[in-house]
Amino acid sequence: MKIIALLSLALVLGFTATIHAKDAGFPQGKPEVSIAVPEGWKSHFEDGKLYVTTKDELSVVVEVSALKATKKEGSKALEEMKAQVNEAFQNVTFDAMTEGGSNNMGFYILNGKGEDKDGKVIINAIMATNGDNDKLYFVFIAASPEGSKEFGEQIAEVLGSIRKVE
Repeated sequence: MKIIALLSLALVLGFTATIHAKDAGFPQGKPEVSIAVPEGWKSHFEDGKLYVTTKDELSVVVEVSALKATKKEGSKALEEMKAQVNEAFQNVTFDAMTEGGSNNMGFYILNGKGEDKDGKVIINAIMATNGDNDKLYFVFIAASPEGSKEFGEQIAEVLGSIRKVE
């Protein structure tokens, strides 16, 4: 629980990415948002989504996509976000939603827990808006409890780096 609280705090306070990180933008081709890719991590596009992962591709997985619902459809967007998490994991429970923002982005944050075939998963689900348009972006981080402990600083770096592409 402490890890989830620290990650939320880093996101809300706009934790600055370290100099060692490179950025990856979404969507591919003409990015509108970007996130840091910690040193040694991988990034790639698949099925129209951006993925950033630890080397083993299992300890921590970050997925960035666009939500179909718009800002004007806030509750529908929240349900879409929860549905995507529930498709990926079983026995999902969410903490109360928090709000925040940094780097000219607004955030609606759902932290929680779930399970997959490999065991327990710590979840950070962030709905992000850049304020300039009606689009919503979904930044979804899933980490094993061990991955969350081992890569906590890098996860906070990714969360704090979510920004609008100028």
